[in-house]
Amino acid sequence: VAVYEGLRTLGLTEHIAWRVSFVAVPAPVLIFVAVLTLIFGQDHPAGKWADRHNIPAAGLSAEDDLDSSSPREPEDEDDLEKEKRRERKRKEQVSVHVVEAEQPPIESVVDVAVNEALTWKTAWVIIKNPLTWLPTLAYITTFGFELALDAKMADVLYSMYKGQLQGFNQQTAGYYTSIFGFLNLVTRPFGGYVGDVVYRRWGTQGKKWWTIACGLIMGVSTIAGGFYIAGHKTGSLPDLAVVMGVFAVAAIFSEL
Repeated sequence: VAVYEGLRTLGLTEHIAWRVSFVAVPAPVLIFVAVLTLIFGQDHPAGKWADRHNIPAAGLSAEDDLDSSSPREPEDEDDLEKEKRRERKRKEQVSVHVVEAEQPPIESVVDVAVNEALTWKTAWVIIKNPLTWLPTLAYITTFGFELALDAKMADVLYSMYKGQLQGFNQQTAGYYTSIFGFLNLVTRPFGGYVGDVVYRRWGTQGKKWWTIACGLIMGVSTIAGGFYIAGHKTGSLPDLAVVMGVFAVAAIFSEL
């Protein structure tokens, strides 16, 4: 918003100023993050893209393709013995080790993942698995909340304080709302660090309770902020610092 307003003061039209603002700020940030990911990030579960064929599933797939494309029949006893050894080796490779989860209904196969044709039956199995819908709910109630807050908080602040606070306009409301976005610079890495510490100390159960605690604090803060604003609709003006503080707590724990 500040870049946009600055460009407007330089004489650019609204049509041009918005486009130049996106080129001047978001585009370089995205390119910078992409370069960092290219240099420091892992681009494949096996590590480097060049090592993508070294995971067990890739080996199994290659062997299956080779066996189906060029079937061989043993010609003598040596070939028969080789075929038996190859079959034993294949059986050893496709054996999976099921990790016993801390909750009996949940099982995670982490050894080998094999692509299967999607059917209604397999889709239903995937959807009803808690490992599928629990992360979905977590994202809806955290990242979804953050997007809603970033999108609407400026309108809420502007509707409450326009004409009530000197100099408070739509641009000011946007500045205040941008605080929630800038919190990501601290809360995202800090939340990852806390999650790693909790996992090393208490394992999956610890991360589960940490996630629940963050969600509860976020929810309580949001409800408290709503009641605080609603209680001042017919009375005095809500204090801007209190409103920002309460919803900042909600934003922080939605981003951790």
